[in-house]
Amino acid sequence: MIEFGPVHTVLKKEVSDNIRNKWIILLTIIFAFLTLAASVLAGGGSLGGLEETVTTLMSISMILIPLISIMLGYSTISGEDEDGSLAVLLSYPIKRGEVFIGKFLGLGIVIALATAVGFGVSGIVIGLSKSATPWGSYAAFISLSVLLGLLYLSVSMCFSALFKRRVASLGAGILLFFWSTIYGTVLMGIYFATGGSMSDFTSANPTIPDWIWQSIYFSPMDMNQTASMLVFNIERAFGFAIEVPSFVDLASIIGAHLVWIIVPLIIAYLAFERRDI
Repeated sequence: MIEFGPVHTVLKKEVSDNIRNKWIILLTIIFAFLTLAASVLAGGGSLGGLEETVTTLMSISMILIPLISIMLGYSTISGEDEDGSLAVLLSYPIKRGEVFIGKFLGLGIVIALATAVGFGVSGIVIGLSKSATPWGSYAAFISLSVLLGLLYLSVSMCFSALFKRRVASLGAGILLFFWSTIYGTVLMGIYFATGGSMSDFTSANPTIPDWIWQSIYFSPMDMNQTASMLVFNIERAFGFAIEVPSFVDLASIIGAHLVWIIVPLIIAYLAFERRDI
């Protein structure tokens, strides 16, 4: 039986150890700076609205948030096993499941705080400068960003539980990150190689085939980016017309995020329970 007390103790330690991490502080500042920079870029020299800011910001946040999560998660088990700290921790009257859950929740809180503060502070500055601000949509964008962070944290912790050495965990995390960044390009290449045309994306009435939309669920970045566009009703981004089909909605994308989070966590938990430490 998992008890809350030991979980809370591990959680507090993870938050305390990582909230003061200079890289986390630096990346939080970068979040805030890039949000303001994206707003100025979208506004042509002055602060633009939150919708225009998010359109410019999406591609940047899709890179930084996964990197933070991978950085935090890749050594949680394999790294602490290598340096012996995990064996010391497990010598206390605490179950492995309590350690695992405490680590995930603690690191998840760190990711949520960094994302909310980084995007939130600048978002408030931008929003207050405008007469009509979609606060609800921007809050949804921040929530989706946190969800993306938890997704990559879950997967990186899974790699950390499966591999004996931290370098292998980090390598697997980077491979997943790299796959997500080129996934859309691979799909476009397949589409053009099978007779598709760039005009299908740039015309006033885009005719993007359903299989491309259905495939976004295999790429965390692509489905998160699509969800961000849905909450702001963005119809054009990066020079492409966006017409999201009805079968791709927020509910299905959030559900896919949860699957991406829960399945690796279960695998990681089982691997951690069987790990020889």
